[in-house]
Amino acid sequence: MEELSGRTAVVTGGAAGIGRAVGRRLAREGMTVVLADRDADALDATVAELRGEGAEVTGVPTDVSDPDANARLADAAYDAHGAVHLLHLNAGIGGTVPLLDPDPKVWQRVVGVNLLGVVYGIKAFGARMVESGEPGVIVATSSGAGAEGTSYLSGPYAATKNAVVSVMESLYGELRDRKAAVRAAVLFPPLTASSMGNPQVEAWLRGNGVPATLMQPEDVAELLLDGVRRGRFYIRIGREQSASLYNGAVSDDFFEWNERVIRSRAEAQISDGTPEGHLW
Repeated sequence: MEELSGRTAVVTGGAAGIGRAVGRRLAREGMTVVLADRDADALDATVAELRGEGAEVTGVPTDVSDPDANARLADAAYDAHGAVHLLHLNAGIGGTVPLLDPDPKVWQRVVGVNLLGVVYGIKAFGARMVESGEPGVIVATSSGAGAEGTSYLSGPYAATKNAVVSVMESLYGELRDRKAAVRAAVLFPPLTASSMGNPQVEAWLRGNGVPATLMQPEDVAELLLDGVRRGRFYIRIGREQSASLYNGAVSDDFFEWNERVIRSRAEAQISDGTPEGHLW
């Protein structure tokens, strides 16, 4: 979808981090933006900030783990703007708890936001977007943990981000079979400065063999925009994107590690081996 100006975008998890940066970037492209977040105060502050920059933006407090809240968000967007052309299902939370811990509460919370928030968002918006006949894209945010093996110390997070990839691949197939003008995409942000990413996390990853580079939310917004315009399904930083978008900020060491761990997962399955090579 190359032409964005004059169209409408909805971004969940829009009060901070990647969601706020994506909302700002899309507004600068001339889109009308609806931001959703469960933190109403932070959402109001972000909306005021972006309006101060000239953005046409509104906020709808939304708990994405609630299917009815997603339906209300869709109604609000369609009632106000008549159409949605870009849906970014971005809301996500971290979760670190051992699987051997018997308490299920962390898992329930993370699955509700990271996985079901994507499913409920698709159900609330998807059919309307397809039935309009207009070009559109539905993007969900995954993670390196959804592509490069499993960060097993963060089991709920890693499991849900892997599941998001499967959900979006399923959506891709459904949209293809319907010959819809709407398409699906999945965003794999790098380690990003946010509530879940900071220099301490970067140092910890590097100390454990992951040559990560901490990027900014605005970097991810540029990656998303590039992927949407180029019609990519897997929107990730490769060597080409590192060179063209970030002046080579992501190291070759990372890409070598990235390719190695992705291949190790496939090789382990083919050879009936163990997951040692892709656990991080």
